[in-house]
Amino acid sequence: MRRKAPLIALLAALSAPTLVTATHLTDSLLNKVYNVMNEISSASWENGTRAQAILESKYPDLSVFAQKAPLPLSSDMSSGSIPEIIDIAQTTMENRPASSNNTASFNGSTLLEDGAAGDPASLGITVLIANATTNNQQVNGVGYGAAATAELNYLLNSVPKAPNGAISHRTDQAQLWSDSVYMVPPFLAYYGVMHNNQSLLQEAYQQCSLYRDTLRQDSGLWAHILLGTGTHDPGLWATGNGWAMMGMLRVYATIKWSQYADDMSSQTNDLADWVQEIFKASQQYITSDSLFHNYLDDTSSFKDTSSVALYAATGFRLSQLNITDAYTPNATALLGAASSYVNSTGYLTQVVNPYDFSKQGGESAEGQSFMVMAYAAYKEWDSLGRKGVNTKDDPLGESSSAPARFGTGVGAGALALVLGVLGWTLV
Repeated sequence: MRRKAPLIALLAALSAPTLVTATHLTDSLLNKVYNVMNEISSASWENGTRAQAILESKYPDLSVFAQKAPLPLSSDMSSGSIPEIIDIAQTTMENRPASSNNTASFNGSTLLEDGAAGDPASLGITVLIANATTNNQQVNGVGYGAAATAELNYLLNSVPKAPNGAISHRTDQAQLWSDSVYMVPPFLAYYGVMHNNQSLLQEAYQQCSLYRDTLRQDSGLWAHILLGTGTHDPGLWATGNGWAMMGMLRVYATIKWSQYADDMSSQTNDLADWVQEIFKASQQYITSDSLFHNYLDDTSSFKDTSSVALYAATGFRLSQLNITDAYTPNATALLGAASSYVNSTGYLTQVVNPYDFSKQGGESAEGQSFMVMAYAAYKEWDSLGRKGVNTKDDPLGESSSAPARFGTGVGAGALALVLGVLGWTLV
């Protein structure tokens, strides 16, 4: 580019703050968010979270958050009716380590080779659905059902456990991560319902309880990583608290739809209380522009939108499940604010780095999934009458409760236009 020195001043001027209001994503832009989610998801937990986002947004009747009983799965449902889910399940099976082929072993085997014991389990529900809709089709000589059972046995019989019995998130030592509550207990619960096994539903609840016993701080918020050696993060990571809330809500919803719901009302009451405990304790940390700092109580940490989207989804689901409408005003403000950080190509910006949770990143596959989940939850909440928010206007639009934010930057097209007016050229 020519005339670099004057350009610095020009760029500074163009980067001056501009007012950006709360945003309700158009269907077109939300589709871009969805497409980016599919494009950049690669790690086991990213694909497990993506599968859940696809279920909630494209096949809501199959999600545990469905308005009518999603379980047991309809006997006439075909794999061709859920191609995205089958594709994720098949890819998972194709990448199973050869050492996992002894699916009959008591010790079981993981769906995917991973340093995290919990993350591959996030794909377990996807594999169970594939099994039910393909009549236990085999991939590389192993059936979907056998692979899911091997994953279950691996979690229960092989993975290290904390002194209190909590299943470790790591394979090499007993270490608890709040993330794992989203990955493991929902799979245990779903497997239990599909196999008429109440003890597995109880185990799913128990794992949530054991994780809470270890990670919960006096404030009601959860530390991110405790126990073990090496990686250690006692901070109140915003996304980690979101993972925990949504994982417990999925277990709650699974039990509620199960044949054991009446017998497990005490457990579902606990789960509902524990989710609300986290959300309530987080409210004081919502910033003036309706975001969270990466670590909730650390204002020196950057502001993050991934956690904001996950919290928004949680608030709407709490209402939709008839637990409480108290957090829908927060949810609308949070989602409106996060939406204003989605750029024209569908990327959610201002996100934590999923591979280094203390640093800001340029993109986040899980953040993309959280946005898809949040809009799926919002649409269902909206269809049920917007409980908890008294407005005839668009709750996510300019008249929403989400305050305006100040954005920076300029598009390439606008920059080229200005340079053209000045007689400069891009080279």
